[in-house]
Amino acid sequence: MPSKVAQLEIARHQRELILKPRAAHVFGAPTTTPVVLNITEGPSSQLAELPTGYYDFGLLDKEDAITLSREMEKADINAIGYSNPVRSDITSDIFGMAFKGLETNRFNIETNLGVDLSGVTPDPVTGEVSFDQPAVALIRRQRYMLLSEVGSGVDTIYFGRQFLAGEVAETGEQTITDGEGYLGWPFTVNAMVDTDYGVSVRHHFGGPGWKNLLEEAGFDPKVTYVVTIGG
Repeated sequence: MPSKVAQLEIARHQRELILKPRAAHVFGAPTTTPVVLNITEGPSSQLAELPTGYYDFGLLDKEDAITLSREMEKADINAIGYSNPVRSDITSDIFGMAFKGLETNRFNIETNLGVDLSGVTPDPVTGEVSFDQPAVALIRRQRYMLLSEVGSGVDTIYFGRQFLAGEVAETGEQTITDGEGYLGWPFTVNAMVDTDYGVSVRHHFGGPGWKNLLEEAGFDPKVTYVVTIGG
């Protein structure tokens, strides 16, 4: 066992656990779509197929990237004679995800504008798609799944974050220009609690590379870890 401080420091360093995704996609689905319990399957820990109903938002802006956020608020109780709170309670804990779609497809348009285009049909002659923006904005709630990939082959690690009932909290500006830039579809999604399951976010770490690094990541590979929705 390492005994010196320097040896202990080196022993706990695991460079393989520094994750830098080389590919990522964001998927969406109606809240009637089954919740994804696991993103991998089989002894080789390959990526599983998403349930029917999920769609891909398409190409995403690399410069803006996919930003994952978490905003926490807490209420403190202070006591006479103490300079620090004697009790703190979390009053708000909201996970968010921001990304910018490059493709002008139905899913980016719906999410950015907060409209339902399932009943809109193109003009049979011109192919034009036209619709009115609702006078009263409605909050569209749906499932969101971020899937990213690190490494390749037997070293592949998949990182996923699932919003069970995501709501668009903010949309960014759009630019029309003949210079640098494009018509993009930016938005920020907040994770809300799905009342059927009792949770808002589900996290996923998997893949053959992750399976091989379980012990280094602090998990006993001989123990079966089961985390259920709402558990």
